Amino acid sequence: MKKVVIIGGMAGGCKIAARLRRLDPTAEITIVERLPFVSFGTCGMPFFVRGDVDDFNQLMSTAWGTVRSPEYFLEAKKINVLTETNCTRIIPEQNKIEIQDKLGNRSLLDYDFLVIATGSKPAMPKFPFPRSERISFFHSPLDALKLRKYAEQGKLSNAIIIGGGFIGCELAEALSSLWGIEVVILEKENYLVPRSFDTEISSLLGKVMEVNGIKIYTGANVEKIDEKDEKCLVHFNDNILETHFVFLVTGIEPEVELARNAGIQIGEKGGIVVNSRLQTNIPNIFAAGDCIETINLVTSKPEIFALGSLANRQGRVIANNIAGINDEFDGAIGSISLKVFDVIFSSVGLNTACAKNYGIDAGFALASFYDRPHYYPENEVLFAKVLYQKGNGRLLGLQMCGKGEVSRYIDSFGILLKKSSKYLDLLDFEHSYTPPHSSPLNPLNYLGGIIQNQEMFGIKCVSPLEIHKLEYLCVDLRKEDETEQMPFELGNITVDYDHFWKEIDKIPRDKKILCVCQKGPRALEVAIYLKQNGWEEVAYLGGGLQMLNSSF
Repeated sequence: MKKVVIIGGMAGGCKIAARLRRLDPTAEITIVERLPFVSFGTCGMPFFVRGDVDDFNQLMSTAWGTVRSPEYFLEAKKINVLTETNCTRIIPEQNKIEIQDKLGNRSLLDYDFLVIATGSKPAMPKFPFPRSERISFFHSPLDALKLRKYAEQGKLSNAIIIGGGFIGCELAEALSSLWGIEVVILEKENYLVPRSFDTEISSLLGKVMEVNGIKIYTGANVEKIDEKDEKCLVHFNDNILETHFVFLVTGIEPEVELARNAGIQIGEKGGIVVNSRLQTNIPNIFAAGDCIETINLVTSKPEIFALGSLANRQGRVIANNIAGINDEFDGAIGSISLKVFDVIFSSVGLNTACAKNYGIDAGFALASFYDRPHYYPENEVLFAKVLYQKGNGRLLGLQMCGKGEVSRYIDSFGILLKKSSKYLDLLDFEHSYTPPHSSPLNPLNYLGGIIQNQEMFGIKCVSPLEIHKLEYLCVDLRKEDETEQMPFELGNITVDYDHFWKEIDKIPRDKKILCVCQKGPRALEVAIYLKQNGWEEVAYLGGGLQMLNSSF
């Protein structure tokens, strides 16, 4: 009979236990968890705060409504769960761990196999701040409970969130949308969610937040936080903001001290090093979830991917291996999604900053399109940025946003990314088609075609955010009603696309030409025509004026 001990009772840990029980009915399985509960849907915390999830217990319940309590695990799955219990030491040479319960009692647990699923912890800010009830991380379920209680009691009228990543943005919406709390986000980088998005998509995210009342400061270097007269004073960039509450959402780091102290190898990114079977350098000790380093399948380099979706998949692999079924976890590509104020923002793979850090020469294309035929009444505009490697055409990453079908394209692109596909493979992508939910050519097909045309004809895609910095003669190809609805101050020459060949002589040959239209396709097509007919320096506005001006 195998003795299996799992340190950590959230996504990865509970998945291992449940899967292993199905495979081995005789195994003695114990989960050690320091919190008062297990199997909690941490990613649902912002939605509990917002009120979409009314009952805290829903975040740790089964689909049929049973709360996954220690009693449930014991009675339904014969898994022993020790909550409010800390693992204080791993003793690999004895195959034991030392634990301490909430009363301070210490004891030893034997194991044949040990799994470390200790997750992550909040990254400690580099600026000083006092210990205060008015300053909190937003990482633990206990943080969510505390915040929801404060909001329900009306103790929060305003708040500052330091950190404009995924959690910071979700938390900002949660506080603002239901509770009417005035929210300010301070982000040290020059745009929101900098690890996943480029400036074009991030700027659209910022517009959505600001239209809905969120105040955003980017490039905000927080110097310190003071507390005075029941208020917090946040000092940044020689400014001071006063608020009732501050949330520190400045990132996370792997929780690895137990592993480090036990002689388990820690990698360059700060996570536990594992092989493809998710074993550590000690063969009968496995690790999963936020605490490990995972191979980035785009760069072939180790990365920290703190995603519950990956932790669950890793848990299955570990359970299989412990049960004697050889299984491997090859790596990840970082698919992630964010929904704020009914707009979905998703990404997969690398953004431009990441590609640059790895020395990859990345080309890009920007696009605006409908998620279904333009004539269908429920169509929604989508915006996208795709990255590919110059020279060999390998796909690197995709960012998309909109109120329509975003995730399906990100997920489909992810499959291609894992296969090291090239941009021409986007043209071959086959999708299910019917007008109520798709066009004959879907966004991935369009993106493949756009890149192909850029590369084939040597046409530069200009970002809407760069348009005011470049010295181009802009040719506006829209119709009169479009220009009236969305004026373009840089439209030096107006040429109606429908009558382009009659008006082509209006476009000088001795100027750098930037073709502009509403969404981008007309501009790219005319840029191709100009290139073919002797114009030398021709570019087009990627994503069109709609990407420049949209706020959904």
